[in-house]
Amino acid sequence: MLITGPKEQEINKYLNSGPQTHITEGIQKIVSGIEGTNLEKTKKILDLGSSLVERKGFDREVFRKRTASEILKDGFITGCTDAALLFVALARATNIPAKYVETIDEQWLKEGGDLIRGHVYSQIFDDITNKWIWVDPLNCQFDAPPIGRIIYKEGLDSWDIGIRDFDSLKKAFKEFRKQIELNNSR
Repeated sequence: MLITGPKEQEINKYLNSGPQTHITEGIQKIVSGIEGTNLEKTKKILDLGSSLVERKGFDREVFRKRTASEILKDGFITGCTDAALLFVALARATNIPAKYVETIDEQWLKEGGDLIRGHVYSQIFDDITNKWIWVDPLNCQFDAPPIGRIIYKEGLDSWDIGIRDFDSLKKAFKEFRKQIELNNSR
């Protein structure tokens, strides 16, 4: 599905794989029977989630270090990052343009602290309304924009936006917070 018009480059960019979201034979096989509009396909992919992987707690050893294919092979997700990576790869395999969207909690941006808070979403391009629609893969929700969060970066996946592990996340978020503080003090 190639889109034409003013947004075509941005939309088509999100049909591409990122370093963590390569569309492997296994990923393609999972979605091979999924058809419909982009919203219909999104609902079907979200419904698949719990049948594909188990949900476990945070694990620093694998945090941001696995690809969508490895997450599938391991059979578990550890949180929103893994859920979003898997969703984005599955969506793109069905020809849905899908963004990986890293957000930061507004309260943490204001107050700081050691416990960094954020959440990873996706946005899919709705081929009927020609608009980007929010998807929360971890909570299996769509068309629910995040409340109390600021977009940090959008990209093809976590590695594409420069976050490869917990330390790089912490560094990136703290630098972003400093920049916000600087801008607000002017």
